[in-house]
Amino acid sequence: MSNTQPHILTVPLPGNAHRWAFEFAAQQDTPEKGKQVYLNTLAVYAVHSYLRWLNVETALNQGDSWHQGLRAIFDVADLVLPGVGKLECRPVLPGETEIILPLTVTQDRIGYVAVQFSQQLDFVELLGFSPAVANTQSPQILQIAQLQSLDVIVEIIHRRTLLVNLRQWVAGIFNQDWQPPELVLASNFRNSTTITRPTMNSYSNSISRAKVIDLGRQVLLLVQLTPTDSEVFDIRLRIYPGDDTIHLPSNLQLIVLDEAGNTAMEVQARSADDWIQLEFSCQHEEKFSVKIVLGETSLVEEFVV
Repeated sequence: MSNTQPHILTVPLPGNAHRWAFEFAAQQDTPEKGKQVYLNTLAVYAVHSYLRWLNVETALNQGDSWHQGLRAIFDVADLVLPGVGKLECRPVLPGETEIILPLTVTQDRIGYVAVQFSQQLDFVELLGFSPAVANTQSPQILQIAQLQSLDVIVEIIHRRTLLVNLRQWVAGIFNQDWQPPELVLASNFRNSTTITRPTMNSYSNSISRAKVIDLGRQVLLLVQLTPTDSEVFDIRLRIYPGDDTIHLPSNLQLIVLDEAGNTAMEVQARSADDWIQLEFSCQHEEKFSVKIVLGETSLVEEFVV
């Protein structure tokens, strides 16, 4: 990859990218749809290659653009960045000065990358980046001349990697340190007394993950996310003792902070508690933090819905 103009990167398209694009295009009902899918696939692959070159993790086959049914229905060119979100990689043909974003790609995106094709389709140029626009009821138009530098992508990814993206959990995408609760509980509760302690009530559409928190003494943080019929998500937090112990330390605090860092709710363990919990609701894109305090030691986990 090399710079050809300021803030523009040239990315070659290898043979395997064209093989994917040909296979996906051949599945379409019309030549027009086949061309759309071909270019979308190459655009996604090019941005994937660029980010991998920057050592940014991608999940090429987890996006809608890699799903046979969804790409047949929608004009979609999304690339999943695990734990971060989705980038939309929009093809730009020679001579085009703007990009029309279909309604289906103005939701659940962290932004858009403009990918301009050469006549021979042997390389592309990444023209720039535009942060996500707010959800609207009409297609959005991006002016290529107003695109921001590709460096902005790296800044956004860095900021978002500090957050646990709960929206990604709904799509089955998890950070490596968040594991299924039964695995975390089983590895920390080794005797029959503790393994039978109550677990979080399950809802059919809820997603739960757990993580070991080390405060000098280990505790286990469980997070349960339950989507509702609207853009609201119900959140349940629960803390269990770790290290194969029975009760939580009596001075352990579980605190929820809002986006401004203010305390929204809190609970403190009593001497005989073997778990404590907090429950609340969040809207899409809402941020909150979970602070766990034990004596002079504390740890904060940041989340976005």
